[in-house]
Amino acid sequence: MSRTAIEHALARGVLMRVARGWYATTEAHPGVVSALKAGARVGCLTGCDLYGLWTPRHGQVHAVYPENRGVRPAKGLVLHSSTHERFPRGIVWPLWDCLDQVARRHDAESALIVLESAVNLGQVTDADARSLISALPLKAARAMSLFDVAESGSETRVRLFFQRRRVPVIPQAYIAGIGRVDILVGDRLIIECDSREFHGPDRQVIDRSRDLAAMDLGLERIRLSYPQIWHTWASTQVSLNRALQRRLHR
Repeated sequence: MSRTAIEHALARGVLMRVARGWYATTEAHPGVVSALKAGARVGCLTGCDLYGLWTPRHGQVHAVYPENRGVRPAKGLVLHSSTHERFPRGIVWPLWDCLDQVARRHDAESALIVLESAVNLGQVTDADARSLISALPLKAARAMSLFDVAESGSETRVRLFFQRRRVPVIPQAYIAGIGRVDILVGDRLIIECDSREFHGPDRQVIDRSRDLAAMDLGLERIRLSYPQIWHTWASTQVSLNRALQRRLHR
């Protein structure tokens, strides 16, 4: 747009001035607008979310800026500095940077959730993910050494629960007569994880038939809902520990 066209759009309220060289329509993503006004760009967890990855709920907008630049803190923004000396060309940091920012700034579970989602969606390769992990500081790299395959953040969280207790698991295990299951714990406990808050009736019919098939094979099965994994996780872990104590997986 020419300068004259921009000035007319500003006068009519079609555009608003956000930062030097940046204008927004009234429908613009408010988090992006806040990041630009602060002198940063969207990145980290919020950037992963905008790239369509399975991302833990984080409430505030995460924005990242080069450490040699000043920023203006704003309500609703989580600001991270970066060793990069320049901003990216766009309003969101490149995906690789967003993944690296999460891995360096957040807990291992959150980092593995977004990284495994990126691999599952084909946005980075398995080798790329392992390369990113190996480049992290030793403590962070060790914490993320449990990287594996997962189709949702729910699966990652539940798998990590067992792995951190040194219980053998096989993610996305194939069992003859049943098909692929989310997680096989030990040699006989199947864990299925709902990745959304609600499952439709068609999905429930399939799930129930698979439950019967598992029972016919003498396998134990635990089906966890989205709220159990994300809203009441503390109590869910207590129940899973009891299942291990009862040796349902052996």
